[in-house]
Amino acid sequence: MLAEQPTRKVLKGLKAEGWSRLRDGAGSHTIYGCRTGKHDVSVPDGHKSISPGVVRTINKAVASCDCPEEEEQ
Repeated sequence: MLAEQPTRKVLKGLKAEGWSRLRDGAGSHTIYGCRTGKHDVSVPDGHKSISPGVVRTINKAVASCDCPEEEEQ
């Protein structure tokens, strides 16, 4: 079972997976997307912590991203 997680930790994890901020969402939410823009997820980043259900949704979105890794030149 997932636990509530600090917002900063969740955002660091998204960025480590290569996701970036796309735009502001409704209210205190921000939309983050994968490298290619095929997948996106809404993150309530205006709060101190993120609930277990939202953490689960974010993890599923990251796991479903089948975009190829960028090759370093």
